[in-house]
Formats: sequence, C-alpha cells, structure tokens
Amino acid sequence: MTGTTVPDPRTTHDATPPGPVALRLRPLGYLAVALGLTAVGIALAGLYLSVAVRGLVEPPETQVPWAEVVADPGAALGRLAVLAPVLVVLAGPVAWYVSCAVWPLAALAFVHAGRALRPSSRGDRVSFTSRVVAGATLGTAVPGRVPLVLQPQRRSRLTDTLVRFAVCGWRPDRREAGAAVPAGVAWVLASAGASTALPSGWRTGLVLTAVPFALWSVVALRRRWAWRFHGERVREARRERWIAQHGDRRDLRDGPRVVRSRPQSAEHRARVEAERAAARASRDSLTSLSSDAIGERREAVLRARRERAARERAQTDDGRHQG
Repeated sequence: MTGTTVPDPRTTHDATPPGPVALRLRPLGYLAVALGLTAVGIALAGLYLSVAVRGLVEPPETQVPWAEVVADPGAALGRLAVLAPVLVVLAGPVAWYVSCAVWPLAALAFVHAGRALRPSSRGDRVSFTSRVVAGATLGTAVPGRVPLVLQPQRRSRLTDTLVRFAVCGWRPDRREAGAAVPAGVAWVLASAGASTALPSGWRTGLVLTAVPFALWSVVALRRRWAWRFHGERVREARRERWIAQHGDRRDLRDGPRVVRSRPQSAEHRARVEAERAAARASRDSLTSLSSDAIGERREAVLRARRERAARERAQTDDGRHQG
C-alpha cells in the first residue's frame, strides 16, 4: 500500500444491486470459475510432482536420466548440469508466480459462491474487478491494464490474504524470484532423490539436502511478504537486534544510524587532549582567563569606549564653532 490517500476501490465501481437473473445465476458462475481454476491448479500440481512420482513408480532401468547417471555418470551429469538451471527457474520462481495466479483466485471464487447463496447478500454485489492506480487495491496495483478480478466487496482476513497471494502472481516482484530460487533447488534435489534408479545412500542425501533449501525459500518469501504488504523493515530490525546483542554491552543505536568508533590508545587520547588545550589557549577565550584578568579586560574596554565618546563630542563641538 502506498502512503498517499486513494479512493476505496469498492466505491469506484458499480455498486447497484444485481438483477433477478444475475442473483440466480451468479452462484453457478462463481462455482464454474472455481472448478475451472481448480482443474488448472491440479494440472499444474500434477506437472510439478510428475518427475518425483515417475521416479517412484517406474522401473529403475527405464528412468532417464537417473539410470544413465548410475551407468555413465560423466556424460549424464554433464547434461544435468546444463539442464539444472532451467529446471531450478521453472520449479522455483515460475512455479511460485503461476501458483499464486491460479490457486488464490480459485479459493476466492469458492468464497464468493458461498456468499452468493446467503440471503444477506441478495442486495449487494459480491465481487468486483479493479483496474486502478497503485495503492487502490488490496496489496499493490496490477501491471498496465491487466485486471485483478474477483476482489471481494466485503473484506475479511481470509479474502485479504487470498487477494495478496493473487497480487504476487499477477504483479510479479523480481525480489520474490530470488527468494523462490532455493525452492527450485529443493525441487531438483527432491525429485532426484525420489528416483529408485539411484542408490539408497544417494537418495537419502539428496532428500536431506533439499530440506534446508526449502526452508530457506519459505523464510525468504515470508520476509518478502512482510516487506511488500506490511512495510516491515526486516533487515533493519535484525541489524539493530544484532548490534544490541553484540555491541560490547553498549547501546550503540541512534535511530536508523549506527555510529561505531575504533578503540584508541591512551597515548593517542593524551595527544588529542593536549592539542585541544593548545587550541583553546591560542584562541584566548574568555573562559580561559582568571577573574582578575577578566576585570582588567573589562576596564580596558570601558576606557576605550569613554575615550571614543569623548573624541566624538570634541569633533561635534569643533563643527559647531566653525559653523
């Protein structure tokens, strides 16, 4: 959400009650959309899991390239090294964006279908489509003129979460792509570990190695979510916590800036103090004088003022006599 004041998108769209035909047909329409998107989501999930399922159910000798890895590791691993980055991108960032673009909308359609059946919603519209500027939607705006559909007319915690997931899919953030890359690495490792063509030791090692990558991606995506939708300065808070814990038992925090100085030796501090004292003495400031010296300087200033006033009066008198 931006800091500027934006209109409520629900008030910028047609809020007239739907007609009798629309009231009767909209539950079926929402249900049809929900079932269609669910079918697409199931197909995508099946495609995502197909490599691991194939490794579990097919005979080991027919599994390519895992059987080739055992028979001829050099050539097979060379091909996998070229193919692995593409698979990581597809199974990581691409899978994240596509899943966010499909599954949240399917869930929202089911929610709207249930709301459309309630008698309390007969006089209201259930959802709307937004094509507004940044900040006027839940979360962030969509790119260009691409509409963000199925936004709820009545918000709740569930619908806000679903719309934000949909925004992640319809308005991709490049920083989320980096956070989803470890998930792609975990998918490659876990899919390879599911193959029965590999030795059991390899499979166990691959699966155990995939777990930290998956957890890394979950934490990174959660941090990006908080930064994007809640404005939390996660890195700044973590940095301040680290300084508070490891700052040599001193509170070094001064707002958003952190001031740290290198420890100085006793000789260096003595030399600096001597230079400062010499500088103060060279300026001969009033605070460096004794009370007698201050009195004498004051008397000299007063005498100078009286003498100057006397000279000015004398010059004035001479001018009058000449005139």
